[in-house]
Amino acid sequence: MSQPEYLICLNCETPTYDFDFDDSKITAAVCTACGNDDPSEFMTEAEFEEV
Repeated sequence: MSQPEYLICLNCETPTYDFDFDDSKITAAVCTACGNDDPSEFMTEAEFEEV
């Protein structure tokens, strides 16, 4: 999978552009809206649409 343009925070559903993506997984991310910084609480746009 190529690096996504943005991730979606699962806490507040806000897109974030401040993240690190390596080997098809999120290694770090920060939501500027709610302050969430737990990589497991973010999804790519494609993953979010599937849910």
